[in-house]
Amino acid sequence: MSTPNVSEERLRRMKPRLRKKLYLGEFQEYAFELKATFKNALDEQALDDFLDAYIDVVEARQLCFIGGFDPEWLDGTLVADKRYSSPSDEDRKAIADWLQARAEIASVETSELFDAHYGWE
Repeated sequence: MSTPNVSEERLRRMKPRLRKKLYLGEFQEYAFELKATFKNALDEQALDDFLDAYIDVVEARQLCFIGGFDPEWLDGTLVADKRYSSPSDEDRKAIADWLQARAEIASVETSELFDAHYGWE
């Protein structure tokens, strides 16, 4: 999906209904990607415990994690759990800091915020 080529003037002339339908202007949504690797492969119980804690942290910030994991890594995208909302830089930093503070985690990478509908490569 590519970013629609919409000028500021054209965006202002669009009816709110169309901006909303196209997720443009005040209806634009952002997301960020996250990649984490574990120091050692986790056994099933340790992975379940880690994921339970991770999900609690993500949901407490009113975010949703879309991605995957295995005993050696966690990889995905985080978006807001409400339509027409976005995670903030503070959310991105808080999730990364929480992961880095965990003993199981070797490394964490997060992307900058990007347009959740038109920002994919």
